Amino acid sequence: MFSNRVDEWLKHELKMINMSLPAHTIPLSVLLRLEEPCVKTLGGGVHHFDRRELEEFKRSLPEGFDVSLPLIFIRRGELGEGVYVIKGEKKEAEAFRLALGLSSIHKSAEGYYTYKPFVIEFLRRYKTLGVVGTY
Repeated sequence: MFSNRVDEWLKHELKMINMSLPAHTIPLSVLLRLEEPCVKTLGGGVHHFDRRELEEFKRSLPEGFDVSLPLIFIRRGELGEGVYVIKGEKKEAEAFRLALGLSSIHKSAEGYYTYKPFVIEFLRRYKTLGVVGTY
């Protein structure tokens, strides 16, 4: 009985942490055309993008390369300490790799992944272009 209450509490806490995640992502090309680039969150709030960061991020990508934002980094403890899955498709992982100048990006059955120091560096450079959640 105690274990069930702890499990329920933990589920609730994880859900609350993830309320800041976007309800959906938006292509960079669309965000750059919006007067106020933003996306709704799962919690009903709004995640705003900094236009200067969007433009700087675009310059780090090849001409015509479009990617959906924000990049979503999900902490996955079962993959190892400090491992984060990059949600989305290969192009999101590739954009992350290019923006940081990494030589490669790793893939598992869970999807493309990276490590905490790289997530921190990405968020240091592009504070509004990425979000972190957990499972």
